[in-house]
Amino acid sequence: MSNRQHYLVPGIPDDQFLRGEVPLTKSEIRCLTLSLLRLAEGQRVLDIGAGSGGLSIECALLLKKGSVCAVERDKEAVGLIKANLAHFEVDNVTLVEGEAPQALQGLGRFDRIMIGGSGGNLPAIIGASRKMLTSGGVLVINCILFETLSASLELLKSSSFESISFIQAAIARSHQIGGGTALQPLNPVFIVSAVKGAC
Repeated sequence: MSNRQHYLVPGIPDDQFLRGEVPLTKSEIRCLTLSLLRLAEGQRVLDIGAGSGGLSIECALLLKKGSVCAVERDKEAVGLIKANLAHFEVDNVTLVEGEAPQALQGLGRFDRIMIGGSGGNLPAIIGASRKMLTSGGVLVINCILFETLSASLELLKSSSFESISFIQAAIARSHQIGGGTALQPLNPVFIVSAVKGAC
């Protein structure tokens, strides 16, 4: 049974996705990431380091008439993306198997770009992203490490991006313990956003 018709807002529960050992962006982080993307109908979105495909699928469901290109290098992750696309009956996502930035060649222009994983190629990926973004396009980067956050901010500044900002999301979920309720924290995530100015 399709899960597509059940959700009109982002934040599909994590357990709705097919998962293996590949990381899945948690539902709360997906909500924040999508809000910072500022999606509009008919846009083209690029998801670099798509993992299990959570963000790509949520984008595709929201855009409807738009399209998403998911780029992923890990073979297990690619298999999970394919399985999740079928599971949610999403037909407006194109999957590109390969490592960025090489895999980005020839993909065209995008209105929005997300970077979820860089494989150590962050400078080259941000450089490629700036060339691929339309004027006024938004770039959003999810970081777990302080070093990735720092590098992202410096690279965005040196690449002449505008409106550079970031938030820290420290989410805790309730769970039952000892007959009561406690909070279980998730790993904090930094979410960086920037806009490509007029060339």
